[in-house]
Amino acid sequence: MKKIGTLALTLALAGSMTLPALAAEEALPETVETPADTGYGATLVLNGETLDLTGIPGAPGEKLLPLRLLAEADHGSAYWDEENNESWFYFGDNRITVSFADSSVSVNDEPVEVDAVAVVDGVTFVSADVFDGWEGYTVNLNPELSVNRIDITTPNNDPMVKAAYQIMEDSGMAYAMRTEGSEAEQAFQLPEGSFEQLIAFTSMNTTPDTLVIGKLAEGADEEAVKAALEAHRQAQHDTFSWYLSQNLPKVEDARILVENGYAFYLIAENADAGETAFTAYVEAQAQS
Repeated sequence: MKKIGTLALTLALAGSMTLPALAAEEALPETVETPADTGYGATLVLNGETLDLTGIPGAPGEKLLPLRLLAEADHGSAYWDEENNESWFYFGDNRITVSFADSSVSVNDEPVEVDAVAVVDGVTFVSADVFDGWEGYTVNLNPELSVNRIDITTPNNDPMVKAAYQIMEDSGMAYAMRTEGSEAEQAFQLPEGSFEQLIAFTSMNTTPDTLVIGKLAEGADEEAVKAALEAHRQAQHDTFSWYLSQNLPKVEDARILVENGYAFYLIAENADAGETAFTAYVEAQAQS
């Protein structure tokens, strides 16, 4: 594996022993500025959104990526395994593992070579080539621009995925697991082939919080879809009538809608706000 600045890297790794190591397809105008309160020295744009780089230090190399910031901004997670002195960074179904003992990197438990690895003030940086070959991921270092900016896209750049996360945020929904397509159809016993695109989020069994959003296929039986979702809602009602019944009002306020070819099912703290976000998404798709 290629290394960057052996001395700088050694000092950075030494610091990591006392601190946990975690820390758009359309280019934006060149006038996008790097926030003044960061030492990183570049602007990071993830799926069209400029990331807040507060607290991200400069890296001892050119255009290295802060993994924890990116993972969490992309609705993933990061974890420091103190016993093994390594960190895990989750991007959807993919996991990047960085071992600080030898600066090695693996993706989904397969060793990969990357141009550079560094740790500065507990923040783990890896060169952009760690994402090489990932389906749905692109990293544009924008070498033609006069400003330092890196544009990254991931599968979460999909409009429906963005809408789903916005609905969950607005509605205060707790969530734990995401399923899509036929897997989601089976989980909710929806009629097979009813959707062109389908995304579902379900929570742990201590809360009924649920989101289903999907674009119906042509000729789909809307009433059968609503009946399946209502059956799921009724099952949640039966469960939370006696188990953690403080959650029952959320189930009773659940929303099941079919609107302009899209289906929507939500159990959350603020169903009104979630419904508003769904309606805005459907209206935007109609105008696009």
